[in-house]
Amino acid sequence: EVFITRPAAWLRAISAYGGTVSPAPNFAYALCVDRIKDHELEGVDLSSWHYALNGAEPVAPEVLRRFRARFAQWGLRPEALNPVYGMSEAALAVTFSETTAAFKAVRFDRDALADGRAVAAEDGVEIVSVGVAVPRFEIQVRDGDGQPAPDGTVGRVWTKGPSLMTEYLGRPEATARALVDGWLDTGDLGFIHAGELYLTGRAKDVLILRGRNYAPHPVEQACDAVAGVRTGCAAAVSQRPEGEDREHLIVFVEATKEATADERAAMPAGCADAVLHATSLVCEQVIVLDPGTLPRTSSGKIRRAETLRQYLAGQLAAPDRITALKVAG
Repeated sequence: EVFITRPAAWLRAISAYGGTVSPAPNFAYALCVDRIKDHELEGVDLSSWHYALNGAEPVAPEVLRRFRARFAQWGLRPEALNPVYGMSEAALAVTFSETTAAFKAVRFDRDALADGRAVAAEDGVEIVSVGVAVPRFEIQVRDGDGQPAPDGTVGRVWTKGPSLMTEYLGRPEATARALVDGWLDTGDLGFIHAGELYLTGRAKDVLILRGRNYAPHPVEQACDAVAGVRTGCAAAVSQRPEGEDREHLIVFVEATKEATADERAAMPAGCADAVLHATSLVCEQVIVLDPGTLPRTSSGKIRRAETLRQYLAGQLAAPDRITALKVAG
């Protein structure tokens, strides 16, 4: 609650205690860029921050660039921004990017990705590398038959290492599905390019449109630039309405508290245009929500399937408002 209401408290704490490692999901970096004012960082020194780890949700390269430019004057090292990949089942790290150089992002052809191939293209969608496996870990990308796939093939990401879980407590069937011969099925989709891992999304969150697979993240990130949209607060889903013969693309976006009535009214068309320009996909619906409406996991990840379920059931609504919050410092 403190960070959401006063994101500068995070950077001030790093400065005050000489923090060297501090991780956060992508939306946190975006929130800092959008919300922190210069006067809130008076006396702050971020030069001790060697590892600004970015994980837990898809990493947006533009957010990293904006964060790097915004806070350079307070001593932020450009090489500190480090996209990473990990999961609770691996307790925790699986891959790290290079820690002595700036993050790496490559553009890949959209149509090829939809067909399960990663082909570099100057005008393609930009995806951030999450690096290579940490020591004593291994990474495999497997095809639909569960076999290791060639580099450049989009498939399910599997990992193996000494800190994997032994089981889901009291859930033997789930354990048997996830752990096979010492390898963990992460449930994530990605590919290997030039020896590094690139993630394209969760298998269960893939958008299926006109018989092709699309990652939801480029759709959602396109909405961030629309006036009045809360950064990092969009959910893209595909759904076939009753009586229709094809899937529709539906995008849910949260408006900021400060969004005007005119901005909210313009959001559906603005988001649809932004998505079409960024991905060439047509949105059948853009649904504007109040702040805090999108359901999230305990670690802050947006639950796309749950968003759609609640919407179809007429249950998607903003949580009760917190009327008072005491913030120390």
